[in-house]
Parts: sequence; C-alpha cells; structure tokens
Amino acid sequence: MVSSDSPVTNVSDPDLACGLGATDAALDAPVFPGSSINLTTVNVHSALAAKWPHEVGPVLTYMASCGTNASTCAGFNASVAEWFKIAEDARQRSPENASWVQELIMEGDAYNVTIPAGLKPGAYLIRNELIGLQNAMAPGGAEFFPSCTQLRILGNGTEVPAPNNTVRLPGAYNVSDPGILFDAYTDPDKPYVIPGPRIATFVNVTSPDEANGTSISSSVSGSPPPPASPSDKADDALPAPVPPSPSLNYPPPSSAPTSLHTPSQDPASTTPTVSSTILTSESAPTPTGEAPLVPLPGPAQGP
Repeated sequence: MVSSDSPVTNVSDPDLACGLGATDAALDAPVFPGSSINLTTVNVHSALAAKWPHEVGPVLTYMASCGTNASTCAGFNASVAEWFKIAEDARQRSPENASWVQELIMEGDAYNVTIPAGLKPGAYLIRNELIGLQNAMAPGGAEFFPSCTQLRILGNGTEVPAPNNTVRLPGAYNVSDPGILFDAYTDPDKPYVIPGPRIATFVNVTSPDEANGTSISSSVSGSPPPPASPSDKADDALPAPVPPSPSLNYPPPSSAPTSLHTPSQDPASTTPTVSSTILTSESAPTPTGEAPLVPLPGPAQGP
C-alpha cells in the first residue's frame, strides 16, 4: 500500500518508480506472455469518488525484470530497475475531436495492455502511470501517479528488451520535457510528446536461462517503435500457473494500486485520493479449460 495519496511531483523522487512509499504484495500474479491485461482504476478509500477524476494527460505502462534468477519481486528496489515501455497513449483521435485517453478512464473504462508475446519467464513488475497535466503549465506542476503490480511471467519465452531499450525511474524524465512542462488549455490542439522512451523492441536469447543478455542472437522481434508524429508519439509461495485460455478476472489488489488519482478536474486542485485496480487478463490461446480466479497482488516495493 502506498503511504500517501498525494502525487509524485519531483521527477528525481525515488518514489517515481512505484508511488509514494509503496510496499510489497504477498503474491505475484501469474500471467502468460501475449496476455491482454485490463487495468481498471477504482477508489478503495472513498465511495464518493470511485472513478479517476482528471481528463487531461497520458497513460504509460512499463515493465521491469526483478532479476534473472528472482522467484518474486518482493524486496526488489524498483528505483534501480531497468524499465522498458510496453504501451503509451495520450490523445484518442476521432473525426469529431482529439480527446485525452484519461477522459475514457474518467468514464470508468479499462486501460488495455498486452504482455510482450515472447517475454522470457520470471518475476516482473508492471508499472502503470497516469500523468496529470492540469497544472503542468508551470515547472513542477505535472502530477505523476505511478503504481506497480508484481507479476510472474510463465511459459517458455526467450525474449528480452533490446540494448538501449531500458531506462531508470527516476532518471527517464526531465522537468522541462515537452510532455511534462505542457499547457493543455491555452492551445488545446498543440501536439503532445509523450515523455520517456519509445515502446521497446526485443531480441531473442538462446534459452530462457541465458536471459541476462550474454547470449543474444541476431534476430529482433516485437513491434518496432512508433514513429514520432502528432497523431502517434507526438500526440498521443506462488499460486498455481493459470492456463492461457478463458479470461482471468483478478479481484482488487491487497496492496498498492495500479493507478492513483486526484479528485478534481479543476486545474487548480491538487488534493488527491487513492485508487486501486482490477486486472483482467485475456491470455494468449494455447491450452483449454476453465481458468480459476486468482488473487491479484498490489504493487511491489519502492525504494
């Protein structure tokens, strides 16, 4: 559980990794590579403010290995993790308008991400981050709401992030980055550049046991990083393994949330509340059979 419901506002704060004072969860949720995970923001502390209240800002999702031989992310220091980005969204364009993705989250929609299909097995953190831009027209005004969930990646994948595709958090953002120092109100159509690295690409290793990068083959897989354009990058104890067939409906985590949020759409408001997340995983097809319900842990430890 995070120790405070306030946002992180300093890009050098170690709590930028997983949220203010995040602590370990009891379990790591088992997930197969290629699974589709829905991140749904709900408030566990207030029935009066159950949904995310802001509508201006991006959503970014990262993952990080907790160590080549780690069996769990418990005790792992997320501020020294090597994070690779797997998803990002800013504006959702349509013929009628260019709305922010956070508008959909404010309406209660889930944010869907896919675990990289060839990812090598092991203990990982998945980090979902909403950046509130309602006060970002001044330096230090952006509000960061990250939180992490502990995963156990199953299967026989042999892929790791390609060299130079990982970053540290803190370390990946600067206060003057155009996606962090940004006036969303004076010019609503101004192109937006999502902060941080591009979405990662992956390389094969010769076996899952050699995923420390010492035996990388020449093949590269995964989706290439999106081009920078105004409509894309510039605008925008473990439980038993769960077979990848029907949907896996995880109950809310017992630890820190995957999303935190502030309670007002008023640009002047900075008083936040805490939310939790329900992860629903639609796994990649292979074995059949009905998947059991699995308790979802909350985010892993921050520094």
